[in-house]
Amino acid sequence: MSQPEASSTSRGKSRRDGGKQSLYRPTRDERDRSGYNSGYRGKSRQAANVDAAPPTILLKTRANDTRSLSPVQQVKPSGPLASGENLSRDAFKVHARKDVSDNTAVLSMATPVKFLSKDLIFQDSLHDFLTDNCEFLVIGCVGLQWSGKSSVLSHLASSNCRTFVKQTVFSVATSSLQMEGLTGTIGLDAFVTGDRIIWLDCQPLLSAAIAEREIATNYNKDGYKEIHPKLESSCVGTLVEVESLQLLSFLYCICHILIVVQDSLGDPNLIRLLQTAEMLKPNLANDDTVADHMPHLVTIYNRAQPSDLVPEMLKQTHKFYKMAFKKSRLQISSEQFGDLQKTDDEANFVSLVDWTAANDQWTSYEETIPSLKAKLLALPRHSFGPTGLTEKSWFSFSIKAWEAVRKSMLMMEYARLLQ
Repeated sequence: MSQPEASSTSRGKSRRDGGKQSLYRPTRDERDRSGYNSGYRGKSRQAANVDAAPPTILLKTRANDTRSLSPVQQVKPSGPLASGENLSRDAFKVHARKDVSDNTAVLSMATPVKFLSKDLIFQDSLHDFLTDNCEFLVIGCVGLQWSGKSSVLSHLASSNCRTFVKQTVFSVATSSLQMEGLTGTIGLDAFVTGDRIIWLDCQPLLSAAIAEREIATNYNKDGYKEIHPKLESSCVGTLVEVESLQLLSFLYCICHILIVVQDSLGDPNLIRLLQTAEMLKPNLANDDTVADHMPHLVTIYNRAQPSDLVPEMLKQTHKFYKMAFKKSRLQISSEQFGDLQKTDDEANFVSLVDWTAANDQWTSYEETIPSLKAKLLALPRHSFGPTGLTEKSWFSFSIKAWEAVRKSMLMMEYARLLQ
């Protein structure tokens, strides 16, 4: 028969009895309320909290950058669906961009590229061959039709003119093209050499071939039917002259040196065109107090006759050019060309005997070209455009210069007065 359960008073007495073993066992609820075995339960809760919290990793910064990667950052050499595929692909992309920039910096040019198309539209193909170099030189060349400017510029751009007699750098007007009344250069061609010289070959000034091409664009190619009102001769002449003035003004803005090739001692029409282009040239200086840039003007008398090379005739020719450009801001004289012809008037004038003619009394064509190139490279290079001009920034400056020339109000007003 079971004994009745002891009351709470008797249980309290039994707990207060010292020396006697109590038969009382507390229930689970009493243990929770009284904090029985609280130390054990506190340790269990603390262990549970430690397991739930993320681990803290202490890293020490090393002296060098080389350290082992964590397992998450390592690229596992597994299949194409591995977790490290994107990381390895990005790493290859960085190296690819670096290789492209290095190849662009050493990219060489084999043939000239178009700087201005046949419709005088600016082209960006030259930008791929330019670098961030500040020590560069821009040399342009202009002349009348079939004056030999492309041949002379090709021999100057090459290292040895004897090597490029038959195969020139720029397009030249061959005998077949001359028989058809065509020209070799249309627009503006550019060629960059390894010594960082940018050579610009311009289409002929006041060219009849250019005028004929403008007239041909107004007719249908199939039946020569008119699709536009017929152009008058005065309109065609005005168009060709305005295009020549625009090209000259543009070269005045972007060239350090401008070479004028002619097959006569002095052409009044060509000199008038040079003076007019200087008058219509837009001022691209950033500050109004700064003088506008004007290049060195070097005149080359191509296919010179022996009768024109006598000292008295050369002296009169130099004096003529000094008087013609007396009020001009073009740099027509320099110390580098002072002793070339041994005359008192130091004008940038050079005579080139026909390279096919052999004469012991005059300096040959093969000897004059290297000497002329050395003189051109020795001319002082005046800065123009933005500060710290590089080849690529010069290209950007050329775009703005051509846009300013095309939209010049002075050029438009002069074209209206010519009509």
